[in-house]
Amino acid sequence: MLYWYISKKDQLGEVKFLNYGFDDGTKIELSKNDETERYPLQLYHHVVSAIEINQLDILEVGCGRGGGSSYIARYFKPKSIKAVDISGKAIDYCRKNHIFPTCEFIKADAQKLPFNDKTFDVVLNIESSLYYPDVEKFFNEVYRVLRPNGYFLYADFRYRINIASLKEKVKTSKFQIIRSENITKEVVKALETDHERRVDLIKKLAPRLITALVSDFAGVKRFNTYKAFAKGKWEYYFYVLKKN
Repeated sequence: MLYWYISKKDQLGEVKFLNYGFDDGTKIELSKNDETERYPLQLYHHVVSAIEINQLDILEVGCGRGGGSSYIARYFKPKSIKAVDISGKAIDYCRKNHIFPTCEFIKADAQKLPFNDKTFDVVLNIESSLYYPDVEKFFNEVYRVLRPNGYFLYADFRYRINIASLKEKVKTSKFQIIRSENITKEVVKALETDHERRVDLIKKLAPRLITALVSDFAGVKRFNTYKAFAKGKWEYYFYVLKKN
């Protein structure tokens, strides 16, 4: 619902990311045009820079507004990047606002990916799987479309009481765990550092009637989402997984 609303209201394409960001105290080098959304971009950078992806075939599942795939195409120089999302509105936005020769946006279901076996070197999924009906089925689809020795870069959050279940699903998947990292602290720091920008965008795009709802969704301080991260009720993990 909020995806649809943002797509409708953001006619100028000001919101290219819907993730909560990453701030570990360092600043990656960005162009002037990308500086505004630094902290959501830094989340992508932290995840993608875990391996070397130059001249590889990349798939992003759950691309949302497409800013991450655009960033990867422009800064990391993969051979190709295909980005899928279940929202047709999101894909329409991406095709209009992210025109890059190696980047293609496709409407698709994460649990039924429209690609042949062993198509990609790397699959990326950031802050998208929380509401997938069957995460294990999604993991199996990722494994299927990856080439041997391919990597799955996976970052998402869960309630603390549910994080053990996610860890178990990762552990019992077909993937080898190369790296497991709790990045909750860095996500909270990004929400704090990026607070004013998020508030300004909400004032600009959201009518007063739904300001509180959008503020919570965006992780604005004093609202429940931010509090859940800050108090440890939600935990955010990043995994580097490998197909043997």
